[in-house]
Amino acid sequence: MKTIPTLFFLLAIAGVTSLRAQEEVTVSVGNNYSNQAYYNIDTDAVTTLDNESWDLAFSTGPTDGGIFLNEATKAVFSGTIPDLKLWLGLTTDFSDPIDPGTLTDSLFNEEEDWQNGAFNSFKDDLDPSDFGWGFYDSGDNSVVGIRVFALKLRNGNWKKIKVESMIGGVYTMKYADLNGNNETTVAIDKADFAGSPMAYFSFETGTAVASPSDWNFLFTRYLDELGGAGTPIQYQVTGVLSGPGVEVAEARYIDPSTVDYEDYIDSFDTHLDVIGQDWKYFNLTTFSWVLESDLAFFAKMANNDLWKLVFTGFGGSTTGNFIFEKTYLGQLTTGLSEAGSNFSDFGVFPNPASGECTLSFSLVEARENVPLRMVNGLGQEVWRSDVVGHSGLNTLTLNTRNFPVGIYYVLIGEPGNAVAVKISIL
Repeated sequence: MKTIPTLFFLLAIAGVTSLRAQEEVTVSVGNNYSNQAYYNIDTDAVTTLDNESWDLAFSTGPTDGGIFLNEATKAVFSGTIPDLKLWLGLTTDFSDPIDPGTLTDSLFNEEEDWQNGAFNSFKDDLDPSDFGWGFYDSGDNSVVGIRVFALKLRNGNWKKIKVESMIGGVYTMKYADLNGNNETTVAIDKADFAGSPMAYFSFETGTAVASPSDWNFLFTRYLDELGGAGTPIQYQVTGVLSGPGVEVAEARYIDPSTVDYEDYIDSFDTHLDVIGQDWKYFNLTTFSWVLESDLAFFAKMANNDLWKLVFTGFGGSTTGNFIFEKTYLGQLTTGLSEAGSNFSDFGVFPNPASGECTLSFSLVEARENVPLRMVNGLGQEVWRSDVVGHSGLNTLTLNTRNFPVGIYYVLIGEPGNAVAVKISIL
């Protein structure tokens, strides 16, 4: 959102948002959770990948240095061979042999964002030069690797790994057997994966392929920290992770059919596992999956589209089906005003609105009388009020029942320092 110098300019760039009804959707990861499913909520398009098709993922954003472990894999054959596992080696010298019996620090993806994976586990979040596996060198604009890792593959073989550098968008990774035999160096160039958030590398093929693009949610297995009073343990679970740019708010202990999104406007979280896996549990008495009936999720996309998700079914390992209802709530338009403005954001939703809508705005400094106006598509003022604005987030409900159907603009602030958003009233 930007400060609008004239109403004419606002009208010139305005578009129309459509309202969509509730829909039931089924996304499947297959029998025995054999696939990962990448889902686009707007089109319902699903792209699936076999869990075993890759081992490591390299983030491809211009400034990213995230390296992830594929936590959805299973052992190639039955027995005691574990899934794909990663450890921090006890040396920084790649030429040193590694004894598996000395490894103690098993590493996992933390499901925080798509810029930090298992290889970034040891980074100092307060040090922007620390990538976990290496440090940024401002002298030659590169990230230089400092740590050696040990990886146990699904077939029981071991590899030691060092990401030697990231220069000019190119990761250079060296790996070998733990004793140094079969050393290999590969280069993964972000430019080769434009439009895809990840480059997926397989030790079986020795190459990387582009991850699916244009998705909002990943249905997959991953490791989650579970446990009661004792020490938490990482278990492999099946659930839903948010895609790049998606924020989710959880509404628990509510009636999913009547829950109001405005009660959760300040609860949106960028963590990948807000939906996660605990919307269901396995009943050992009935030997069946049970869904939490008092739970809903609100999801805001990168383009500010707002959705409600309610899970209604789960097929378990028999089908791998996730069944849920999605409801489009409109577009939440927010943004920063120009420097010097007292407003840090302003939003209206649902948008389109039918009956009422919620206005949210944040102030740097509190104000006793904040002008709030609504104008129609002709620029005519149709409603006006003054509201009290507290420092920080403010919300209020606007009754739209008496307004004719059409496009309107809500403006807040004094003339010359007002901000505005478009709203469609049904």
